[in-house]
Amino acid sequence: MPVSDKVMLASRLLESNQSESLLFEAPKEPGIYPYVCTYPGHWRRMFGALYVVADLDQYTANPEQYLADNPLEIRDELLKFIARDTDWKYDDLIAKFSPLPKDRSFEVGRNLFRAANCVGCHQFGGEGYALGPDLAKMEPKKETIDHILRSIVEPSVEIDPKYRSFRFLLDSGKVVVGTIVEQTDSQVKVLVDPLAMRDPMVIEKDEIEQQVESTVSIMPAGLMNKLTEEEVVDLIVYVFAKANPKHKIYHAGHGHHNH
Repeated sequence: MPVSDKVMLASRLLESNQSESLLFEAPKEPGIYPYVCTYPGHWRRMFGALYVVADLDQYTANPEQYLADNPLEIRDELLKFIARDTDWKYDDLIAKFSPLPKDRSFEVGRNLFRAANCVGCHQFGGEGYALGPDLAKMEPKKETIDHILRSIVEPSVEIDPKYRSFRFLLDSGKVVVGTIVEQTDSQVKVLVDPLAMRDPMVIEKDEIEQQVESTVSIMPAGLMNKLTEEEVVDLIVYVFAKANPKHKIYHAGHGHHNH
């Protein structure tokens, strides 16, 4: 969680089916305030809007009318994108790739790879972090459009064992969640915050009361939900082409011959 006086409150990291109640004093100034998941990269997908209104009864009686009469200021740039949200599914998109699309934009694909924060976790095209699989070194069976699309839209369907997340309950009562980077007979080294670039946390195995493997990928679902259908196509083609502007898919429509 960022250290900032702008953060009103925060919950601990919750696993599936866990809950936590937060009590807080709302801002005095009416407006639309964001709340986000601060797990690295998740804020792009996991955020919501907190509406602070001057008259709750009037707002509750007719929200649309109240907001028309009393426009609220958006308190963060992030919320300007809240209306653009399509829950893309594999079945909606795969038809766009049969036959393979032609005349796609390499530049748009590269910019989207950055904008969707893929570079936050993947090395590719000479940039990014190596927190997830290196997209330039995929196994041949994973280099298909089909596999790339499904992996991005449904990241938890198939998780590489190397990038699985674990939850450790320690005998002190502390809960640690992260990926295992190394382990010996007596210790486990766990990367808790992949983007913080800190050294892994060292846990003594005799401190561990319980160790549970997560079935959910650390890559959040819905990373493409802010993109249009055409942008999704450009992004998938960019990954398929391995960030190579000379790949034949970028020249298929121009009568170029690759010898």
